[in-house]
Amino acid sequence: MAEKTQLYAAPSAPELILQLQSWIADQKVKDPSQLKNVTSLLVKLEPSLSAEEKLDLALQVFAEVNPEAKQLVQTYLLSDKLPQLSSHPLLVNGQAETFYVSNIRYYAARNLTQFRMIDPALELFNSINPTTLIDPAGYLFYKAVCEHYLLQKEACGKTLEQLLNNTQQVPERYTQVAVLMQADLAELKEESLDEISRKMSDVERRLELGNSGKQVQEVEDEIIASLDKLIKKMEDQSKSSSSSGAGAGKSDSPDSGSSESRVKGQTAPGEVDKNKLSDNGGWGQLPPKKQASAKNIINRNFPSHYRKAIEKYFKKLATQTANTSK
Repeated sequence: MAEKTQLYAAPSAPELILQLQSWIADQKVKDPSQLKNVTSLLVKLEPSLSAEEKLDLALQVFAEVNPEAKQLVQTYLLSDKLPQLSSHPLLVNGQAETFYVSNIRYYAARNLTQFRMIDPALELFNSINPTTLIDPAGYLFYKAVCEHYLLQKEACGKTLEQLLNNTQQVPERYTQVAVLMQADLAELKEESLDEISRKMSDVERRLELGNSGKQVQEVEDEIIASLDKLIKKMEDQSKSSSSSGAGAGKSDSPDSGSSESRVKGQTAPGEVDKNKLSDNGGWGQLPPKKQASAKNIINRNFPSHYRKAIEKYFKKLATQTANTSK
C-alpha cells in the first residue's frame, strides 16, 4: 500500500487564535496585565496576515506569557551579532511535537539559517513535526536551503517536492527559489569541480564561524581527494591527447610530460599531500613548478573562477592551520 501524502497548510487566523487561547489556558495565566497584553496581540491576528506575520504575533504571545520563550526569542533574534547556541530543553530535548515547542524551535532554526549556522539549524529542523507549525512553508523552504547548502541531494529533493507539490499558500519567492534549487541539484555531479568549489565555500563558512573541528577536517579530506582525482583525470586526458597527436614521437608540449603534470615529488601523478599545506600563500609547500602545473591543469579545462576559488580555499586553509598551530 502506497504511503499517504501529507498535505501541509498554515492555520487560519481563527484556528490560530483558538490554539493560542488553549495554550494560554494551559499556562494558567492570572496576571491581569499579562492577560490584557495577550488579548491585544490576539486581536491583531487578522485573516489577511501572512504565515510569517502570524508566527511573529504568536511568538510575542509566547514571550509575554512565558519567560523562557522570551529569553529564547531574544537569543535568536536576527542582528549583527552571532547568537550563542542555547542548550535550553525546549531546543535540545527530544522531538518537537507540540504547538508551542515546534514553533519556538522553528523560529530558532530559521534564524540560524540566516546566520549561516547551517548544521545546528538543520538539526533543529529535523526534530520538528511540521504539522504543528504556523508557517510550514517557511519550515520546508529553510530546511531545503540547509540541505542544499550541505549538498544533501536526496533529502533536499524530498523537501522541495513537499514544498512545491504538497503545501498550501507557499509564497512566490519560496516557489521561485525552490525551482532553481531543484534544477541546480539535477545538474550537480558528484566530485565535479562545481561540487568541490561548493565544499570549499562550506569549509570557509565554517572557519569564519570559528568551527575547525572533526567535521570540517572530514570535508577538507574529501576536497583534497576529489581534487586529486580531477587532476589525475586531466593529466591522463592530456597524455592521451598528446599521444594521439604525436604518435610514438616525443611531444614538445609541456602538457604531455608526466613530470610536468605531477603535483607532488616523485609520487603518482595528481596526488596532493594535504600535510604540506602551509601559510606561504600557495598550494602548500609544493615547488613553484609543481604548483604551476597543478594550476594549469585546472585552468586549461575549467573556467578561471574555479582556479581562483581553489587558490582562495588553500590560502584560507593554510592561514587557519598556521593560526591553530601557534
